[in-house]
Amino acid sequence: MRHHRTLAIVGTLFALASVSACGGLPSAGSPQEAGNFLTGTLGCERIDFASPREVQQAQAMGMRGINGGGECDEPARGDGDADFLTIEDMEAFQTAVKADEDEQDDLMIGDDFAVDPGSDDQRRELLNAGLLFLNCTPDFKAPSGSTVEDGEVEGCATTDYSEDLD
Repeated sequence: MRHHRTLAIVGTLFALASVSACGGLPSAGSPQEAGNFLTGTLGCERIDFASPREVQQAQAMGMRGINGGGECDEPARGDGDADFLTIEDMEAFQTAVKADEDEQDDLMIGDDFAVDPGSDDQRRELLNAGLLFLNCTPDFKAPSGSTVEDGEVEGCATTDYSEDLD
């Protein structure tokens, strides 16, 4: 069971990115503060933090720039757990994520943490709390009226628009 959770967290690590260049995004500063943000926003029953070994395993698999993470278990708002990471080197982290094209749907970011929400309800709650989507799709164009800012890595942007959000 612990190995399965480790693999899920490692998969999430590759699925998340964060950009510090965007002004006004919520900041966490630590895994505990990110967990507190998610508990306040999504109503997590508990936070399950990644162990140092799990973070090291993710780094060994090529993920750079991370310093912690975890999972918001059984959130009150929306189905499915929400995974999160805290980031110490945004550019290195975003570069690693951009290289994995299969893992770039509806990732949400703050100033120094990233979240992989478990449902559209969670995405809406996180948008309302100030997080944005990370989009590294080539030639991405958001509809008129959407917020779009350049990411730290060329070809990535942060936006309040998601094509997949119902």
